[in-house]
Amino acid sequence: MESPLDYPFNHHPCYSISREELWSRIHLPVAPFCNVKCAFCDHSIGSACHSSKPGFASNVMSVANALYVLERELEATDRLKIVAVSGPGEPLANSETFALLSEIHRKHEWLKLCLSTNGTLLPESLEKLKELGIDTISVSMSAARPHTAASIYEWAIINGKRASGEEMGERVISLQLEGIRLAAEAGFAVKVNTILIPSVNSHEMAEISVRIAEAGAALQNIVPLVPSDKMAFLRPPTSAELRVARSGGSAHIAQFTHCKQCRSDVVGIPGNDRIL
Repeated sequence: MESPLDYPFNHHPCYSISREELWSRIHLPVAPFCNVKCAFCDHSIGSACHSSKPGFASNVMSVANALYVLERELEATDRLKIVAVSGPGEPLANSETFALLSEIHRKHEWLKLCLSTNGTLLPESLEKLKELGIDTISVSMSAARPHTAASIYEWAIINGKRASGEEMGERVISLQLEGIRLAAEAGFAVKVNTILIPSVNSHEMAEISVRIAEAGAALQNIVPLVPSDKMAFLRPPTSAELRVARSGGSAHIAQFTHCKQCRSDVVGIPGNDRIL
């Protein structure tokens, strides 16, 4: 009999190295507000419904509508076993995230719950996430040095105040690493999504891998920049640059290489899914 410890590394399409026996997942877009402004994100909703960039959604669902959509999709397939909130904003900065996951956990305790976050609110949210039965947490972390973080994040709301610059960058990194450490210690499966941005953070990719591994992350997912907003003028990394970053990171932490950089309103298995 398969051990519960095998999940998510055997079945979750965003964690499993094997691509056999994958479960479907659904991303329900109930979180509009974001507490960190990434320079590559325009926080757009519905302006480009063809877009496949991470965090994008055609619209924001109410909790009631998201529950309706989930029930509809559960009836359509017995492979759907994972429910996630990944945006379009920061899930942990929106009360709707907790309301939705709480109701799902109450009605369908057998479903696996997943969350994507920038990590800055993770330390203060862990107790709630434990109560909700969250299984997996993906933390987006793309800088190891304050100067680099200040280039990637235009501003962040920390302790209720909007901050920018290197001091903000240092605080964001500190909160992300603390969140990863506390989540790992609490028994969550933690994956870190790192966006490779040539000329911005390519020089410290190995350093990021080292620091997240030391914090307790189980897996790293290095993905290419999708140029947009203030970083629309930058180029995405080449396949060779991506291979080099992943190879360097693999010396410190297991690497996930199957990511399709999913939107926040899809259902199915990445690469073979559809927009809700």
